[in-house]
Amino acid sequence: MRTALRTAALAALALSIAPATARADRVDEVWRRGNEAYLHGDYAGAVAAYEEVNRQGVASADLAFNLGDAYFRKGTLGPAIWSFERALALDPGDEDARYNLDKARKLSARRAHDRIEGDDKDPAWMRLVAGVAPSTTTWLFVALYLGFFAALIGRRWARSEWLTAGAAVLAAGALLTGVLLAGRVHLDRIPFGVLLPDEIAVKEGADTNYRTSFDAHAGLRVRIVDQDQDWLRVRLANGLEGWVRTQDVGRI
Repeated sequence: MRTALRTAALAALALSIAPATARADRVDEVWRRGNEAYLHGDYAGAVAAYEEVNRQGVASADLAFNLGDAYFRKGTLGPAIWSFERALALDPGDEDARYNLDKARKLSARRAHDRIEGDDKDPAWMRLVAGVAPSTTTWLFVALYLGFFAALIGRRWARSEWLTAGAAVLAAGALLTGVLLAGRVHLDRIPFGVLLPDEIAVKEGADTNYRTSFDAHAGLRVRIVDQDQDWLRVRLANGLEGWVRTQDVGRI
């Protein structure tokens, strides 16, 4: 695990959700208390403090990372993996969170009694789209798009095979990055979650009386495809589907 406790103040974020200065000061005080608890090895105390900040609606990759690290040190892998996923959703370029997420998933898989083939392999297009930060794709698309038109304008003034070839390459690049952007928009609309309990029986229907379809373990990333009251129908990356309680899934 990469331990890199984030200590930046959260007062500005607190103010964005509540203009009252007292509330912002409270959030910052609890944040510092969580950091101190973590540094003293009191991981349960750190989790409690970070969760208190989280309940205030603060959306911060630093908060999610610290919470994930504290959960991991506490030995609670499902919520740890969920928190690292949330950190990456807020900051796709967070390599520490990505590294810790991978380590936590591998540890959870080693501890699991179930053996589900292909449970950690999203479709290739999802891995491709998720592997590039949205801001990077956007700026690359803009650069290629503008470059293409610049090459076309230049070709009007100078009949050059190089400009013609360059325009074709830039057009192809803009088309590919445009497809990536469209994929990102579609991916962002798909509801995903993470299984939280160490072991969970996935049911064939939305009730405990249904038969168990298969067993799963903490940290598995699932797609949420349906809901029936306090039950969710989830789909693993390998296509397996079943029902779990809403409380057993952390939405990303």
